[in-house]
Amino acid sequence: MSEKKNIVIKVKYLSPGKAQAKTGSGAGVITEWNFKRIGLALGGALLVFISLFYFTGSEDQQPNSTSAQLALPEQPPEIKTQPDKIVSASVQPKLDNSKVVARSRLTSDIKKNEPIDTLKLPLKISKNETLWIYYFVELKGMEGKAIYHEWWLNGNLVSRKKVNITDDPWRTASKQLITYTTNNDWIVKVVDESRNTITEKSFNLKLK
Repeated sequence: MSEKKNIVIKVKYLSPGKAQAKTGSGAGVITEWNFKRIGLALGGALLVFISLFYFTGSEDQQPNSTSAQLALPEQPPEIKTQPDKIVSASVQPKLDNSKVVARSRLTSDIKKNEPIDTLKLPLKISKNETLWIYYFVELKGMEGKAIYHEWWLNGNLVSRKKVNITDDPWRTASKQLITYTTNNDWIVKVVDESRNTITEKSFNLKLK
């Protein structure tokens, strides 16, 4: 790589006559140094040393990418569900109404959990009159479930009442205040939690 460095050493020996004149001095050695070449040699050696130190230091300081990586937990595979196979948990099978409904009727009042009569349809009412009407229902095989009494007038929901059934059979009733209107198509129904109709009655009003 670098220019070959030569060190020149010249040795000069004294002649026998002069050697005797200078007693005790022994053989003399005269050394001549080529400072230019020595400087070039030292400079080249220093450059090689610095280069080796730089590259060695760079390799030592290079971060270990393998040890610096984090070990992440393995992710479970993504599970894709098909929308057309998803079934809502609130959807319940439709009930057999003929086995569930033991009795149902419109009545003018309830006494000791029993209807006192059965109203004749259409209901007769005057323009300024108001009537309380009850819808009585006796259900079987519904213990632990909930039902709703709904009163509808001309296709609009007027009232809705929830009933929790805690025994079997179960008697329940709801009431609604009735006044005369030009359009008076009433429907009262009992539905389950999935809005399936268990039983219903429709009636109209007639002026007296």
